[in-house]
Amino acid sequence: GGMQRSFRFFFRGTGYDEKMVRELEGLEASGSTYVCTLCDSTRAEASKNMVLHSITRSHCENLERYEIWRKNPFSESADELRDRVKGVSAKPFMETQPTLDALHCDIGNATEFYKIFQDEIGEVFQKSNPSREERRRWRSALDKQLSKQLKLKPVMRMNGNFARRLMTREAVEAVCELIPSEERREALLKLMDLYFQMKPVWRSTFPARDCPDQLCRYSYNSQQFADLLSTTF
Repeated sequence: GGMQRSFRFFFRGTGYDEKMVRELEGLEASGSTYVCTLCDSTRAEASKNMVLHSITRSHCENLERYEIWRKNPFSESADELRDRVKGVSAKPFMETQPTLDALHCDIGNATEFYKIFQDEIGEVFQKSNPSREERRRWRSALDKQLSKQLKLKPVMRMNGNFARRLMTREAVEAVCELIPSEERREALLKLMDLYFQMKPVWRSTFPARDCPDQLCRYSYNSQQFADLLSTTF
C-alpha cells in the first residue's frame, strides 16, 4: 500500500544428511512416527498440515528427553513415555544446527522444476490464465514422457529418489522433446546446465577441496541462474 518495508534473509548451510542428524541427536530412525528432525510433528500431523511448522527441537531438549526416556520418572507405559520424549531413543552426542538437509534441498528444487517443466510443455509464457484442465494435461504429458523415457513412475508427493532422477540431463532432454519452441528448449537447457554446475558445491561438505573450479564460478553461475529465472521463466 505504498508503505516502505524492509526484509532480512537468513541463509543456512544445507549439507546435513537426515540419517546422520537422527544418529547424532539420538532420534529414532527415519521410519519413525516422529517424521521431522526439526519439530515434534508426527507423520499423521504432518500429512494434515504441510505448511505451518516452526523449528522447535534443540540439542539441549533432546538431552533432557533422553534422561526422561532412560529414567521414566513418571512410571509411564512404553507408549506414553515415547509420546512424552517425541522420538528420542538414544543419547544425543553431537549438536547439529537446525537446517534443511541436503535431501530436502533436492526435493524442494525438484518440486519447483517439475512445475517449470509442465509450464514449458504448455507454453504458459503465451497464456495469461491457463485453466485447471490445461494444467492437468501438461502434467499428464510430462508424467507419460518421464515414465516412457526414464521408467520414472508418477508420485503423489515429491520424494528423494524421484527428485534425484528428475534433476538429471537425461530427464531434461526427455522434457525438451515435448517443448515446441526451440528458443525455450535452449533456455531450459541453459538453466539446467547452470544448476548442474552449482549442485556439487552445495552438496559437498568441503567444496574448496572437492570441486574448487565450480566453487570459483558459483557466485557468477548463481547470478546467471537468478537472472534467467526472473526474466525468461
